[in-house]
Amino acid sequence: MKKPIVCKIKKKKYYLCKVTWIDITGEEDHASVDQFNRMDYSTLITYGFVYHKDKKYLKTFSTYDTEDEIFSGRNVFPMGCVKKIEKILI
Repeated sequence: MKKPIVCKIKKKKYYLCKVTWIDITGEEDHASVDQFNRMDYSTLITYGFVYHKDKKYLKTFSTYDTEDEIFSGRNVFPMGCVKKIEKILI
């Protein structure tokens, strides 16, 4: 049976997840109507430990101190941009 990848910091568990999310696409050059109509948003993948999730935000980190609550590689995603959150299992 596969188990999630978890890190523990001061007795709190954080799960490693694959986050699929959407981001704007922007360009500053001139474009025809056809070029503009072909523009679309970008679908991106981020891997990180879930620090916090509620109805408004998803907060993740990728680097942490093993002894203290110190985090790096932090992201805050508006939940409206998040398409999917999947726990990483091994």
